[in-house]
Amino acid sequence: MSDLRERLQEAADAAAREGRTPTAAALVRRGRRRRLRLAGGAAALLALVLLAVTVATDRLPGQPAPLAPSATTGPTEITPPTSGGPDVSIVPDPGEVRLPAGSPPGKVGEGMVRDVATELARCEGGDPDEKVLVAWGKEHGQTWLIEAKPPRPGENWLCWATGMFDASGAGGMGKEGGPDSPLRPLRASGAQNIRSGGHYWGQVIGAVTKDAARVEVLFRKGIAPLELEPIQSGDRFPVNFYVGFYRQPEEDKNLNWWVTKVVAYDQDGRQVADCQATAGPGHNC
Repeated sequence: MSDLRERLQEAADAAAREGRTPTAAALVRRGRRRRLRLAGGAAALLALVLLAVTVATDRLPGQPAPLAPSATTGPTEITPPTSGGPDVSIVPDPGEVRLPAGSPPGKVGEGMVRDVATELARCEGGDPDEKVLVAWGKEHGQTWLIEAKPPRPGENWLCWATGMFDASGAGGMGKEGGPDSPLRPLRASGAQNIRSGGHYWGQVIGAVTKDAARVEVLFRKGIAPLELEPIQSGDRFPVNFYVGFYRQPEEDKNLNWWVTKVVAYDQDGRQVADCQATAGPGHNC
């Protein structure tokens, strides 16, 4: 009925404007065009509703709708963590240890072994005809060696010697033990001012009781402690050995030995030996 009233009203309006009354056919055509416009609008509205339903079903139930990024939001700025710590920032380096099937390679390596054996021969005691290369390694451009003579029955000391050499074979040696140096559960000595990689490095080397499973080396100047595992020397020797490297403070490049104390612990973490070092050149414990 409302549609008929609207068409009659349109006919009256047209008659007023045009001075004539539209025919029945014209009224029918106008009614059809109006219904088509209404149908087109309804279809567009239905399409929008379907699109909204489709977008909503793409998200899981309860999941919030994605938000558009803010135009003023920049990337998150990450502030790196800060820490204090000791003067020396690089972790001390224990170096590489090789239990030898032979000697360091080449003529230079053979010469190193002979030089340390010559130093070892100066120690009175042990089997004079047997000098054993216990271990050797390379670190910071240096080759280090430990040699020892198996003790004879009744000897309460051990003759052993160490050496450190550069690539050309130049270096230094030192011996330990003898009748005036009874065997102790822990010994430590070393070197300093080894120039490598733009820094100065020190070395600590020594003998330790076979009860020890770990050796801790403590230093001055805030240098981090060095944890070392003993080098197993076998049943022919009454002690094992250890060796390690540490970085010296940048501002000090003198003959001071930076080690203050060395402590040995057994497998259960109990202290089994210690030695207190003194500062200055050439000191050990």
